[in-house]
Amino acid sequence: MWDKLKNDKYVKDLLIKLITILFVAAIALLLFDVLTQSKDGRRQIVDMNGGSEYTEETALAAEEELRLEAILSQMKGVGDTKVMISYQNAEEPNMVFSSSMNNSRKVEGVIIASEGAGDIIIKNNIVNAVAALFDIPASNIMVFEKSDIKQKELRKQD
Repeated sequence: MWDKLKNDKYVKDLLIKLITILFVAAIALLLFDVLTQSKDGRRQIVDMNGGSEYTEETALAAEEELRLEAILSQMKGVGDTKVMISYQNAEEPNMVFSSSMNNSRKVEGVIIASEGAGDIIIKNNIVNAVAALFDIPASNIMVFEKSDIKQKELRKQD
């Protein structure tokens, strides 16, 4: 019977079609897997005047900076604000398995540029708010008055 099937042209064509369909299906599944994979934890090179790595931690830090900018700018007299947060990564103690997701993200320092920081009371309020938020000493928080480029350009024209 096997000899009969080997010589049958219809069976050979059917077998070739079946193998082709399986091959195309395997390629399609691989492509689907690659295209739908989550990008969490992957590193992506971002070229902005040199290279830097963009990770999930970087995205979370940027989001935290934006949230802090938003809340500080809502405080009376603060005005437009820009924030940069520096983190230290310390492994959690007594961890059997460690990965990047198990690292605690403790704020090490904060730099703030604010329109209202020229007023010492507003500057003090900003420092106190950030110190309370991140539980860091006031010495790790630097607040500067934000320069207004438009005003400088107007002064040059006069």
